[in-house]
Order: sequence, then structure tokens, then C-alpha cells
Amino acid sequence: MKNKEIPKGLRDFLPEEVKARRKMEQKALKLFRSYGYEEVATPTFEYLEVIEAGTGRNSWEELYLFIDREGRILSLRPEMTVAIARMAATHLREAVFPQRLCYIANVFRHVQPQEAQYREFWQMGIELLGVSGARADAEVISIAVETLHAMGLDNFKISLNQIEIFNSLLADSGLAEEEKRLVRRLVENKDLVELGRVLNNTKIEDGLKEIIARLPVLHGGIEILDRLGPVEKNRRAAQAVAELSKVYEDLRAYGVNDHVVIDMGVLRGLDYYTGIVFEGYSSELGYGLLGGGRYDNLLQQYGFPCPATGFAIGMDRLALVLRGLDEEPARFLVGGADWNLVVKKAQELREQGYIVETDVQQCTREELAIKAEKMGNRRVVFV
Repeated sequence: MKNKEIPKGLRDFLPEEVKARRKMEQKALKLFRSYGYEEVATPTFEYLEVIEAGTGRNSWEELYLFIDREGRILSLRPEMTVAIARMAATHLREAVFPQRLCYIANVFRHVQPQEAQYREFWQMGIELLGVSGARADAEVISIAVETLHAMGLDNFKISLNQIEIFNSLLADSGLAEEEKRLVRRLVENKDLVELGRVLNNTKIEDGLKEIIARLPVLHGGIEILDRLGPVEKNRRAAQAVAELSKVYEDLRAYGVNDHVVIDMGVLRGLDYYTGIVFEGYSSELGYGLLGGGRYDNLLQQYGFPCPATGFAIGMDRLALVLRGLDEEPARFLVGGADWNLVVKKAQELREQGYIVETDVQQCTREELAIKAEKMGNRRVVFV
């Protein structure tokens, strides 16, 4: 075979990269389990109608699709929340709720590859199923904060919003669906100039227009909700503001509010979100590290009404901003003329917690020393 390339947007992982990822996984699972979350796994691909039911047809261009021998269209999973919603609706109808689930998985999207964005990437996250309310949202958000702390990050923020504030205001605008999608994209991208131009060319009532134009710049502590404007006339928006305030207050019990900001521009891209939404950012990376929120209607798509909330962390992006690996045990290279003694000594060192490689090439002491120097960070024991 002459072509040794791999498909665009995919990667090989060398030992140090795999080691870093495994450490991330271990830390995350330890934290998730301490809160009662149990690990689950789903198939790598699903029927297309399952994915469509959760994400909508607007996600087609990012899906990897293929046809099985029975003629049914399949899709590699583009994310995990939909897969877990389908799994819960299939297997957990008679379970005692709430159900706390966690996962670590690879997912696939046909995107334009660039730094921190690949076509196969890894996510780890949690889903809290069967319970609504501010305390459930606060638990999930606090675990997101603790997870980033556990990975060694300090300089990060979780941007928090309630998506119904935007949705209900937009519903009052009288805009056509295409115009609503455009306004949504401009608010998410914080494109103030274009947003202002688009709004000025509509017939939206001036007061509502002013509130929508202000959304992308409303970012800060809980006090920014007072700058939102008079939303009392819109009952859904007023209720959403009150819910956002309650979640923020409930987070104080976890002591994580220094990492949490209110951001009216956080809307999340997927249509299944229904309430509190949030994203995590580090100043060291121009991409989001994590995202999540409440999706109370998603499981209904699979015939199982059940409120839910959760988040996913992009492991590939997180790896770009993590500090160096935790200090490892010392590494030994053990050799000698007597193989029984070599194996015995190596076992003794492993039992003491060291990383030990045995010389299987029957090197001399001098050859072993040269090899250890080339390999780096190896102590030689010759018996």
C-alpha cells in the first residue's frame, strides 16, 4: 500500500497522548461517581431517524451516513445526549428516578478540520434524568466546574443563561422563521453591527428591539438581569429570568459562583434545549471547553416524557489547555545475566509502585546504560 494517510480530520494518538487522555478519563469518572453517576455506553452508530428525532434535519450536513445491507440509513453518533435519551427511553422506563448517568465516548461530525476541531473527537459528560428544578440544574453546573478543577484548570468561566428568555422574546417579535434563525445566529456570534442592522430593518416594536439588541453584551454577575429591560409583559420571559436567578443562587451552596457568569448571548446550537443552558471557556483557548443545559422535551421524542439536564466536555480541546501530566512513578530498566533474578527484581520494583521494563534483548550493563540514556528517564538496575 502506497497511501499511508488517514482520512481528513482524524488522528493517530501516540503513547503520551493516550496517557494524558486516560488520566483525564480517570479523574472525571472518579468525580462523577462520587456524585452517584454511573457509566453507560451506547452504540457507535444509530438509525438516522433516531438522530433526526433528537437533533432535527438541520444537522444532516454534519452527519456521517451510510446504508446497511437491509437498506436502512445509519449515522455515526454526532453527540451523546441523543443516544442516551434513546437508551433511557428503551431501557429505563421502569427505573427509579432520578437516574444519574455518565459516559466517555468518541463522536463524529463532518466539519471543517482545524485546531481544536476534528471529525472524530472525544466527549465525557453526565446526564441527570427524571428531575426538573433549579437544584438539579445547580448540581450539574457545579459538577462541570469541579471537573475542570479536577483536570488542573483554574482560569475558566461557566457562562450561564436561560434560553426561554430569548425564545419567548423572539416569539413576540412577529419575525418569520428564517429571520428568527438569523437573529439567533447574530446574538450567539455577538455580531452587534449586523444584529443592529437586521433589527432596524424589521417591524419589531422598539422596546422589544432594544432588549434583543442588548442581549449579546449582557455579561457579568446576577446584577445584569436588572439591565435586561422590562420583560414583565412577557410572562414566559419573566419566569425564565426568575428561574435563572434561582439557579445562580442555588449554586452558592457549592461555592462555585466565582467561576459562573450570566451571559445572555449563550443560546447553544441544538434545538432540544428548553431551559438553563451553559458553556465553559478558558482564556487560553478560543473555543468552548464544555456545553450543556436542560432538555425536558428530548426523551418525549422517543415516547418517554422525562425531564433531563446534563453537559459534555470536549476532551480534545481540554487537552490543549491542561498543565503537564501529574508526576509519574520512577521508571526502571532491569537487566542481567540471570533471567530469574531479572524477573524477580522487576516484580519487586513493580510491587513498590514503580514502572519497570525488563531487558528482553540480553544487553550488557554498558549496552543497557546507553539504551536507558536514549530512552530518557530510566534508572538502570543490573542483577
